[in-house]
Amino acid sequence: MALDTPEDLFEYELRGIYYAERELTDLLDELQTSATEADLVDGFAEHRDETVVHVERLERVFDVLGLEPHERNVPTFDALREEKREADTDSHDVAVQNTLYNHVGRKAERLELTAYEGLLALADVLDADPEAVDLLEQNRDEDREALDTLESVSEGGEFESFIDRLL
Repeated sequence: MALDTPEDLFEYELRGIYYAERELTDLLDELQTSATEADLVDGFAEHRDETVVHVERLERVFDVLGLEPHERNVPTFDALREEKREADTDSHDVAVQNTLYNHVGRKAERLELTAYEGLLALADVLDADPEAVDLLEQNRDEDREALDTLESVSEGGEFESFIDRLL
């Protein structure tokens, strides 16, 4: 795909977030299954379900813009899954694993937020269809809420006990 125009860049970024959301659905399922901290398990499960809706919204964005839904590989998201799997292999401490799962989840949300913010900035420049913009904003807002939830989980319970043990 040529990247010569703002429209090309928008489609390129849209394909990237489409890949990321689809991959994140699977990663959140892995994180939810592996985590043992109740708030973390619930948060991952809830956001996994939201992420399925994010994928559907992105497919609607493609449709509204007259584009075929296609992904492009985003190695950064693949690396997050690898990081999670390394924690499974390298750590036998549940608190350490849960802390890393939380970190992986927060990294994913920050990457998504950055992607959506870039897409929305391009959409503004391109004067994109308001329906497409609204769908992208809904995904961004829910990802911001998911990040807030993960950050609040990291401030309590098992995570504070883990940090106390380190000190």
